[in-house]
Amino acid sequence: MSANGTAARLLAWRPTIAGASIAASVAFIVLLGLLHVLRPELDPSWHFISDYEAGPWGWVMRLAFYSLGASCLGVVVAVFPHAPGIVGRLGLLLLLVSAGGLLLAGLFAPSATSTLHETGAMLDQLPFAGLFLSISLWRNPAWRSVRWTLAWALLVLWAGAAVFIWAMVVMQPSKDRPPSPDVLIGWPSRVFILAHCAWLIPVAWWSRRLSAAPANSPARCAQLPRCDPGIWSK
Repeated sequence: MSANGTAARLLAWRPTIAGASIAASVAFIVLLGLLHVLRPELDPSWHFISDYEAGPWGWVMRLAFYSLGASCLGVVVAVFPHAPGIVGRLGLLLLLVSAGGLLLAGLFAPSATSTLHETGAMLDQLPFAGLFLSISLWRNPAWRSVRWTLAWALLVLWAGAAVFIWAMVVMQPSKDRPPSPDVLIGWPSRVFILAHCAWLIPVAWWSRRLSAAPANSPARCAQLPRCDPGIWSK
């Protein structure tokens, strides 16, 4: 079982990582929803989710950011063998950068004396990471049966990004015009961040399914270069 056998053993632990990624995205959604109950004084129509980092329940928002960053990291590990080539590797790199940005946003709350939180937010390049990875996975024969799932997940991700960009252009929030009841940027920002999960969860789910496929299945074989399906039964 030489080279392919070694690769197969390395793939064996990826379903667990993919499952953890799904759990982390779900945890983010639950924690963010919980904060709307814990902090009812923060009107979600115009407050960014980062505003939850200030105050007694700030640790919940930080944990939520860590969870979403961990979900991105999990997908990087889970789809690494599925996304070869320049396009796939670029997508993985951008997803890794996005994970770092989310972790940075969790480490540093918004502050008048530091821009580290804003830097973390700018490092979130998940729409572009999702685009490149979806293209790479679409080309992978092992993902042929779920290509339309990839397409819909990518569409939701970019729809969320479009809603947020549109709101930023229309509302034009800035230091001179911060979010307020007249600058309703809160819900668009939430749509955008939840669209992250709408892409991460199905990609991690199908990565887990494919990585956990029987060793002699064509889907499992398609994950490896120069694979002879018969080698799995030897």
